[in-house]
Amino acid sequence: MKLTRIFTALLLCMTLLFSMTAMISCGGGDGESEETRDPNKAPATLDSIYTAVSAVVPGADKLVDAQASRLGGFFNGAAPEDFASHKIVLQSMSTSIDEIGIFEAKTAEDVKKIESMIDEFFDFYLSLWNDDYLAEEKPKLENAERVTSGNFVMYVILDDDARAAAITAFENETK
Repeated sequence: MKLTRIFTALLLCMTLLFSMTAMISCGGGDGESEETRDPNKAPATLDSIYTAVSAVVPGADKLVDAQASRLGGFFNGAAPEDFASHKIVLQSMSTSIDEIGIFEAKTAEDVKKIESMIDEFFDFYLSLWNDDYLAEEKPKLENAERVTSGNFVMYVILDDDARAAAITAFENETK
């Protein structure tokens, strides 16, 4: 009788041990696995990110290159050589303030500088805003977002749906 209890307890402990091992090896048993980059997918580049983002933003084909005019004037004197690569596009012949900017930092330290530069740009742009002109566009600026993945930083000044789609495309391309 005593031997049966010991054997049952030992069997129960072994079952518990195997269950715990299985849960740990499967990521804790919560049904989700850690997302990893597809090893067959090429690393993200500025061009691949912009292509992915512009594919989901309505009217992106009408946005024009504004890198030269935007950097020095709106980004606190930044210059092209401050980045590994960058792309800024915006509406130029419209009453829309749609804008997308993507920056690739040279180093991990530069990422923080770019994030700060973009945050200052948002504050500056809002401080210049005239509520009597294009009042319906102001929510785009008030809800502008900056997102970061690795050495890439993107900002978007878009309506809610386009902004969400652009951020999702950025995150999918850079993961």
